[in-house]
Amino acid sequence: MRNLKRVLSLALASVMLLGMMVIGAGAADKTAADLTDMDKVTNKEAVSVMVDLGIIEGTSTDLTDIDTNWAEGYIKYCYANGIISGDGQGHFFPTQGVTVVQAAKMLLVALGYDAEASKYQNNSMWSVNIMKDAQVAGLLNGVEGTANDTLTRDGAAQMIFNTLNAKTVTPKFQYDMGVQYLSEYVVSTTTLGYQTYGMVKVTATVTGITADGKATLTNVEPKDATTLVNEKLPVTPDMVGNAVNLYVKGTLNSDGTLNKAEKLISTSLVIGTTNVLGTSTDGTALATLTDKVSTNKKFIAELEEDTSKVSYFVNGESKSAEDAAAAVKTGVIVELIDTNSNGKADLVKLTVKEVKTVVGEVKTKTENDVLMVAIPGVTSANTTLTYVKASELSGYEGLAKDDVVLTVKVGNMTYIEKAASVEGVVTGIKGDTSKTYKVDGVYYAVSALEGASNSGYEGNDFKNTYTFYLDNGNNIVKAVKVTEETVTKTAVVLQYGQISSTAIGSSFVAQAQLLFEDGTVEVVEMSKLNGTELTSDNFTTTTGEVGTGVFVDYSVDKNGKYELTKVESAEDVATDKGITSNTAKFDGTNVANANTIFLVKKGTGSNVTYTAYKGIANVPSVAKADLKGGQVVSKDSVATYVYIVADKFTGDVSAEKYTYIISAKPETVSDGNNGVDYVYSAIVDGEKTTLTADTDKLFTASGLYTYQTTDGVVTKAESKQDALKKGITTISGGTLVVGADDAAYLYTDDTVFYAIDEKAGTVESVSASNISADKDVEVFVITAEKSDNNTASVVFVITPAEG
Repeated sequence: MRNLKRVLSLALASVMLLGMMVIGAGAADKTAADLTDMDKVTNKEAVSVMVDLGIIEGTSTDLTDIDTNWAEGYIKYCYANGIISGDGQGHFFPTQGVTVVQAAKMLLVALGYDAEASKYQNNSMWSVNIMKDAQVAGLLNGVEGTANDTLTRDGAAQMIFNTLNAKTVTPKFQYDMGVQYLSEYVVSTTTLGYQTYGMVKVTATVTGITADGKATLTNVEPKDATTLVNEKLPVTPDMVGNAVNLYVKGTLNSDGTLNKAEKLISTSLVIGTTNVLGTSTDGTALATLTDKVSTNKKFIAELEEDTSKVSYFVNGESKSAEDAAAAVKTGVIVELIDTNSNGKADLVKLTVKEVKTVVGEVKTKTENDVLMVAIPGVTSANTTLTYVKASELSGYEGLAKDDVVLTVKVGNMTYIEKAASVEGVVTGIKGDTSKTYKVDGVYYAVSALEGASNSGYEGNDFKNTYTFYLDNGNNIVKAVKVTEETVTKTAVVLQYGQISSTAIGSSFVAQAQLLFEDGTVEVVEMSKLNGTELTSDNFTTTTGEVGTGVFVDYSVDKNGKYELTKVESAEDVATDKGITSNTAKFDGTNVANANTIFLVKKGTGSNVTYTAYKGIANVPSVAKADLKGGQVVSKDSVATYVYIVADKFTGDVSAEKYTYIISAKPETVSDGNNGVDYVYSAIVDGEKTTLTADTDKLFTASGLYTYQTTDGVVTKAESKQDALKKGITTISGGTLVVGADDAAYLYTDDTVFYAIDEKAGTVESVSASNISADKDVEVFVITAEKSDNNTASVVFVITPAEG
């Protein structure tokens, strides 16, 4: 009788809490998958189990007046049995939301708590008493909100689920002077869920997927439920390696162990707490990821000592350790999982995806009442429409032409997800064969997944914007140029030419050599010049009127021929003061700014070079004597284009300095003027820094160099490796003796010693007392200026990498 009352109390409490969610009367004929808003449910396990038990169906009625009379019978029964008590003034407020404390009272009564004896009513502390007991019973686990907050249906479902997993109680009363009082609650050995539904919780680890998409389960607890639950419930590939929870109907022994598992209650798996020790997507070998040595920065976790107990899965399929190791490459998701909670990985999960591009419109059709889907580029290798069952695809909804997707096939199911992407301009490139590309300050490697390629990126393009599509490890799988280079509308005419012949069938061709905004020079074919259609008869006159070394606007017709028009508003560059870099009045007369394009012709004869600079901060200075002319095109009194003709630049050439190049493999970056620079890791003045060079031929190997910069860029360098002396014989009392020839130097307190570790790439400024005699080090000594006694100013002490 007591158990019947608890069943009824739970059912009625469920009705009151879940409101208009239909309450089931028996076994479920719906599953959580039938709930159209399941993706919005926070407490998925709670809702899933209650749907599976038939407590809720998730269907709303269409009765418009249900809020006023639907619960009348329930309210009366619950009031009579102490499940509810109203507000103490004759009101229940059935149309208002249920608060957390009100829900807790209903469910505590369902567990067997006596509302009157526990002072849940007719007591000023009723709320505190309820919340205290609810906390102890575990009813509030996973429920958000305070006592008086309105409970959401999601929260209500979680509280009922907690109640099902809570142990029931029986009040024990005693009498004092004939007055009954509650002495204690006797806690049962089983839960309300077990008593009402025979519900037994089962935990397991998903370690595989069958061909028909069912979960292979290991580490099943209780073990006697293994046969009943294994390979019975649907699973997705992301669940492989995860701990999961499910429920069966069964009977328990007196000690709480499972006596018999009768049937499955759950229709789906719910992910529990899974101990993923670490994840890798950069292609690091499994042997490295599991090698625990102090120098291994890629280490994640050790494998189980008994390697026979380590399982390997690739896309949900069991593999040998060797096959799994061979499958690791950049972009593959490697997860090391501890399923038995001993801190070591006993399951290695690899997800190997492919990269594909949707190349046509996604089509659907029905064949024999079966929905079929065709995704050009995904279900087929090209635009051909190859239809597959929609039930064998996941994630195809919403796909459109040109979408880049990642796919993985597990069993008969293909799972599709749109690739994430970043958009920006590449500002740096590192590496030789395995390059990384810097976009918005972040370096991205290139994925090695099948179908991945970075071929859409044009080498050393530091100007255009690209969309880089990424795999799950943020490695590039595809590059697509977003913005083509802006077509230059203004250029400088450098010279003219013509091709003409009296031969039959020949035609006249007018040519112009143009200097474009990006600094490139090209010979083009002209159709018109200043509105005149060019012929052999008017070519000389027309070109003479326009002249050379002047700005022209141009357009290109469908045949690729150029129509040039002289910019009549252009003015001459002032030549009486020269060009001053980083100055608004760059020539003393005209004004430029950071957006001004400077096109510079430098040199004479065969030594002429053309370079484009953007902004006054970047244009080089030119002395008055070296400035030969030019033109300025202005808008609103500010130069938009400037053409400068100079014999040479002034240039800020630095004094010769010493550097130690740590690595001769530079990072390639944009020089800001449509070219590239090379950035080297270096040691200068005892500090680790970088040096930028205009060529990758100056520093051909690591080591000691002298160098000079022009406008901050290294333009001259000379190796000093041959001048290094091997070994220190003596360093004490102000005397330093080095090398096989016993070269002797004096040192003082002002002498600077730099200790460089070639292998580590580190430098440290030390005193002479920190240096000792060593036959293996390499030494370079710079003597003080005007020194006639070989006094050392700076001493480099280098520990070779092989030393």
